[in-house]
Amino acid sequence: MGAGQSSSSGASSSRHRSRSRGHHHPHRHHHHGSRGHWSASSPKSVGERSAVLKKCGRRCFLGPGRSFPVCARLGSASGGAGTCKIDRHGVQAAYSRAREWAAITARKKGSSSTAAHKHRKYTAIARRAKSLLSRIKK
Repeated sequence: MGAGQSSSSGASSSRHRSRSRGHHHPHRHHHHGSRGHWSASSPKSVGERSAVLKKCGRRCFLGPGRSFPVCARLGSASGGAGTCKIDRHGVQAAYSRAREWAAITARKKGSSSTAAHKHRKYTAIARRAKSLLSRIKK
């Protein structure tokens, strides 16, 4: 019985050690880079997007309506807030999201004509974002 107790306590302590291993690396999860910047300054709500559209116009949106915003929201604390300046991180986010949705709609393209239309829409947005990125990149 004494040997059984020591082996079970040894197993729990080794399990605890392996589980806690990742907690000793506070800098491990900081690989996001640009994603954190755009996430903080993007116009998320309909009201924020409407305010950007009213002040800055269509140039701040790559998609139809208020979709695929590329300018920072007006009240954000980041540099360029309220200036209607196109944000490089916003263009990168729009490009990657448009490519993602183009791939999703490409799988459904054969089943309906609306999926084919959506696929063309997303690929056009991705093309626009890519050309915008090539002009913005330093």
